[in-house]
Amino acid sequence: MKKESGMKKISDRIRSVFSHFQAKLLLAFLVCTLLPLGTLGFIFYHVTYQIAEDKIMSSALLADDQLNVQINDRIRQTENVADSIQYDMYTLSQTDSSSTQSLSVFGSVRNDISMFKTTFGYYHISIFLPREQTGAGEGLYFYPLEDLESFRIPRQKRLNPGTDSIWFYHPDMQIPFILSDGYTARDVIVCCRLLRNQGTGATEYAYTILIDPAEFSDALADTFSDTDITSYLAAEDGTIMAHSDASLCGTVLDQDTLDLISRDEAETQKAGDINYHTARLDNGWYHVTEIPGSYIRKNTQILLQTLVFTLLVSLPLTVLVIIMISGNLTKRLKKLSLAMETFHLGKNTPSPVPELVSEAKSPSSYDEIDRLGITFQNMQASLNQNMDSILELSLSEERLKYQLLQSQINPHFLYNILGSIKTCISLDRLKTADEMITDLTRFYRLTLRKSGDLIAIRDELEIARLYLEMEKLCHGDSLSWEIRAEDGIQNFLICRFTLQPFLENSIQHGISRQTPCVHISLDVSYGDDTVIITITDNGAGIAPRQLEDLRATLENRTVDYQKHFGIGNVNKRLSSPSFGNGTVRVDSRLNEGTEIVITFEQMEDSDEESNDCG
Repeated sequence: MKKESGMKKISDRIRSVFSHFQAKLLLAFLVCTLLPLGTLGFIFYHVTYQIAEDKIMSSALLADDQLNVQINDRIRQTENVADSIQYDMYTLSQTDSSSTQSLSVFGSVRNDISMFKTTFGYYHISIFLPREQTGAGEGLYFYPLEDLESFRIPRQKRLNPGTDSIWFYHPDMQIPFILSDGYTARDVIVCCRLLRNQGTGATEYAYTILIDPAEFSDALADTFSDTDITSYLAAEDGTIMAHSDASLCGTVLDQDTLDLISRDEAETQKAGDINYHTARLDNGWYHVTEIPGSYIRKNTQILLQTLVFTLLVSLPLTVLVIIMISGNLTKRLKKLSLAMETFHLGKNTPSPVPELVSEAKSPSSYDEIDRLGITFQNMQASLNQNMDSILELSLSEERLKYQLLQSQINPHFLYNILGSIKTCISLDRLKTADEMITDLTRFYRLTLRKSGDLIAIRDELEIARLYLEMEKLCHGDSLSWEIRAEDGIQNFLICRFTLQPFLENSIQHGISRQTPCVHISLDVSYGDDTVIITITDNGAGIAPRQLEDLRATLENRTVDYQKHFGIGNVNKRLSSPSFGNGTVRVDSRLNEGTEIVITFEQMEDSDEESNDCG
């Protein structure tokens, strides 16, 4: 019995440890995935990386060799053109400038230069002659010899030109605007030749062939596009003549890199994590290709293949073990997820959560999913209960709030009308006061008979008409109006006592010395699933500062008892979803009139009782 009790304790302890979801998941992944893959990856990594490095380097060097052939062909082509120009220059220099034949020879040379430039796609060709030489001031291809000073020819090579071409980089080069797009400067590669007099040492003539660096940069970039490989052409002094990144053309290599590529050693060298492949071109340039180690590591295809093979072998075993260990957990998680997705506040729908916890399971062995399921079940019941209470309180609060707003505007209106009746009595206009009392009685009989917050538009228009009739008794011919409504629109509902405050505003503030007579137009029309009510008058209008203040009241949906009370009250009620999500817009000009546009959703009288105040 003691032995069985000890075994039971050990079993319970193990069960308690592995009752945690995280422990089970980690165990499955550690045993079935990380250990075998980590071991195999460590074994194969060094072998596969070396193989991949050799393969990628061979491919890059092959592309480099092909590119060297292309660049050397262009360099030799330029040298051949320079040789041809040398012959033309010899012919031109041997011609007497004072003879008529010199113009013919100059024209022939000029045609050759133009043909070379066009045929071989050079940026420009410039010839520099002594000023007394025929054509030295031509300005397109031929220039005075002193203009050669503007070229930044390396001083050492200029003093000892020999018979070879001088290659260098010239930034911000301009050519005549006739041959280029305006005066935009451009960096160029220059192939220059100078002829010195052996006796005096003076320069007899010179010429330059200008090449756009983009020609070489594009070739470098196209060769190694979509890779991390960098390729560039560098002169002997370290100036970058062309680069796969065109923005680096004209920059200078640091001394360490220049020393590395200029060594007379193997073509491929390594410094840090970068492999340098250097080739010497026909004109003395260095063609350098930098292959970073990161590019090689990124392209270790054989390593990827090895890992894929390992995955294919170990994956079935991994999946099988994970399914066996976590199958039950996954099933319960799906049920819990479904319960959470279908849960809605206010709906007491049956939940599958209780199925996650077996009645025979001891609370001491509950894992996180079991506790989460029980907590969610309790939370759902509590939320539904609280939501019902909150919803009932919100509805009661909303109902009381709008009843309060409605009750506030009626005394405001009654106060104004009684004031008008008092004025009539004080002026001994008893008949008018009697008619106003009669109309006021009819007015309140209609408004009190319609006790709901929403009434039909036809009833609201009748209330508006009765109000206008009462006001006309006071103002006589100074007030006129017209009411128009589209067919069928009067059956829709509107928030009760909406129009009167706007009509009162048009009358009280519209009649003035400048506008003694006011005409009010009231139009009710259809919008896009909305009702649009437009109230227009030709009265005194609203001053800009007052109009801005009124618009702020409408935008903020505030009710100020000191100013704009009636309009602010209506706007507050109309903006509620219960009353059509309405808006009020006011436009006005001094001594021209005011326009008020009220827009709200179309609401049908489907249940008249629902509109009554409870």
